[in-house]
Amino acid sequence: MATLNHMKPSSLTCLIGFLLPLLLVSCGKEGYEISGGKVIWNSWQSDGLFGKWSESEVTEAQGFKILEPYQDPCPGYAKNAQHVFCGPRILEGADVETFQVMDKWSALSKDAKQVYYRTAVIEGADPATFELAGTAGVGRDKKDYYLGPTPLHVRDRASFKVLDEKVWGQDDHIWAHDKLDYYVGKQATPIADSGTFQVIQSWYAKDAKQVYFGSAILAGADPASFQGSGGESGEFAKDAKHVYWRGQVVEGGDAATFQLLQYRFAKDNQRAYFCYAHGSPPLALPDSNAKTFEVIGASSQGFGYAKDAKQVYSGANVIPGADPATFVVDPSDPEKASDKHRRYHYSKPVE
Repeated sequence: MATLNHMKPSSLTCLIGFLLPLLLVSCGKEGYEISGGKVIWNSWQSDGLFGKWSESEVTEAQGFKILEPYQDPCPGYAKNAQHVFCGPRILEGADVETFQVMDKWSALSKDAKQVYYRTAVIEGADPATFELAGTAGVGRDKKDYYLGPTPLHVRDRASFKVLDEKVWGQDDHIWAHDKLDYYVGKQATPIADSGTFQVIQSWYAKDAKQVYFGSAILAGADPASFQGSGGESGEFAKDAKHVYWRGQVVEGGDAATFQLLQYRFAKDNQRAYFCYAHGSPPLALPDSNAKTFEVIGASSQGFGYAKDAKQVYSGANVIPGADPATFVVDPSDPEKASDKHRRYHYSKPVE
């Protein structure tokens, strides 16, 4: 390995350019700071690789009290005799005497007059009855449920049920339902038959009349035979005719025999597949033999090795020239493998 003394100037420059912002970040602390009788808000302003610390004066230090320090995703809360602060900004209209932080991580707070999400007033929310609903970012009052600052307009509050606490960033996941609607993010979707409605693997749901994916109806899917098939996040399902991946039909997939295997491999009675972690549908492995296909073991790159009677696979790639009859992975080091012809490192032949 090259030392700093022996690295080329261009390499050293790149390394310093990469490490400098990290070193600078580690030297500072974001949030409130009392300095010289003033309250200062420190923040790191970055355009990606490079950045700088920014300081802005918030108010006088006298009487200033930190309620919750900044710690992402908590924006930081404080107050003095005149104002409530959310981060460096005054929370306009907030009542200092009755203000309380309800959940610092989802940035919900209230006072005697209003309910807030960060610095935004949640319009229509009743502060007297507003409370947390048992999952991050979700609140409720005597009239409705709220996701962050957005009222959900729940039609049947008595039957509203939270299924998944991971609401944020799960754009197609069904996280709650009541007798009339189910919810994907802020979107409410009507249920055709509430008596038979059930959620399948959070991506999918069905009732006696239709199948749903996210906030849409999965056209052509058969509710009677529809079932979940697993996956890293429950993205696979099938019915009597089709295999589905994130609501898309897996072309050529045989629903009766399709099965997920270890390390992102799958197969049916016709072919084998490699299933990428994100963004891409299952890839049919070229010339794969489903009858002899088997998973060998893990690799160090987060997927695995497999083989059939003709060839050896590293993830979605065929290892050229590898002998499937004798190919083995080193159990103590998945970076290494061998067959009767040669040794391999990261699936590449070693001289």
